[in-house]
Amino acid sequence: RQYSKPVTACMDYIYDNLHTGVTLEELAAITGLSPSYLSRLFHKEVGTTISGYIARKKVNAAENMLKYSEYSFVDISNYLGFSSESHFIKVFKKYAGYTPKVYRDTFFRTHW
Repeated sequence: RQYSKPVTACMDYIYDNLHTGVTLEELAAITGLSPSYLSRLFHKEVGTTISGYIARKKVNAAENMLKYSEYSFVDISNYLGFSSESHFIKVFKKYAGYTPKVYRDTFFRTHW
């Protein structure tokens, strides 16, 4: 799917800064658009909010870390910039459908 230049720039910035707290203001600054316009444009093109997109990408990264590393849940939560381990667990379950523990118990190193 083709995205506009500002949306692509946001996706790249989010990917490069997944372990930090990316804000709408930062994304607006790098695209030169107002936060409200950027927010609407992103949602229109991608079909989700910027915060939802960031959460999904963080969960994707967490899935890989749970599958292929032995990092603890706390380490993964901290690395990906979640405010707490409980917040990480809540967001992970929302997007992955499992708690991190069940996910790791089910998928750890099963897909090489």
